[in-house]
Amino acid sequence: MAKNNITGNSSIPFHILSGFLGSGKTTLMKEILSQLPAGRKTGIIQNEFAPVSFDGAELKSTGAAFDLLEINNGSVFCVCLLSGFVSSLSQFLDQYSPDILILEASGLSDTTSIAEILSHPLLSGRLYLASNWCIVDAVNFLRSGKMQQRLIHQIRMADRILINKTDLAPEAVPEITKQVRSLNPFAPIQTTTFCQTDFKPGLLPVPRFIPLPDHALSRPEVSSLVIKTTRKIPETRLSDFLNLWAPLSYRMKGFVQVSNGGTVAVHSTPGQTEIRQVAWWPGPTELMAITDRFTLREWNRSFSEFADPTNSGR
Repeated sequence: MAKNNITGNSSIPFHILSGFLGSGKTTLMKEILSQLPAGRKTGIIQNEFAPVSFDGAELKSTGAAFDLLEINNGSVFCVCLLSGFVSSLSQFLDQYSPDILILEASGLSDTTSIAEILSHPLLSGRLYLASNWCIVDAVNFLRSGKMQQRLIHQIRMADRILINKTDLAPEAVPEITKQVRSLNPFAPIQTTTFCQTDFKPGLLPVPRFIPLPDHALSRPEVSSLVIKTTRKIPETRLSDFLNLWAPLSYRMKGFVQVSNGGTVAVHSTPGQTEIRQVAWWPGPTELMAITDRFTLREWNRSFSEFADPTNSGR
């Protein structure tokens, strides 16, 4: 195991990946997995605000070796999940004894409560904060709306910041860099596409102390909606469906069965939607949206209207 440079105690380096919905955290996680030395036991925590998670399946499709802990239906930094998360994490460490631990935080996380996690009696001395990354979405940062305060907290807590998707919004990068630097004058800032960076686990410095806000933010007033169905949809009509609803959501992602018998992965943020064929998703359609502008009933009804009328799934 690694040694904590502050206390001298043997403990596990703990890396946090934060960033708003759709900024590229899973892409960065895949980049990290590709660079980790062979033989290192890696533990990954994936935290999803919605009640279901799709990113674990995507990571497993890379063939990388790791042990996975999934925590869904809220942020692990929120008091509503904190106690249960600490208990689950302690059991995970007992079972797998990883050499390195990486948390992909929910896009709606307020990471200011990290000290409460690391100082908990079940975890104290077992982990140390090796790095705290924040990914900033160059396309959507300047229009994050009422969720901006969460992103501000993530940026302030970070010791390394990536401004990602710069190829899609190069004209916005100077202003974003200026605003990010005003929020965090200490962390190095790197501009990236597809989160390609020189991540070197174990070589990053222990982060400097950054003044925290007076209190962590409460659970956001948004809903996580999930469509689960065996009904198939023509791929062209799926694009129309997503174009209708994606602008009304902060994040939309999942897997959809299309009429030709295949399955596509959907990744959507305001202004950008990606649909690609996948062969490794084993189940029916599961599509998630995080929004405060429509209900599950409205969304479900719309999907039924766009679905293939010759397919009578449920």
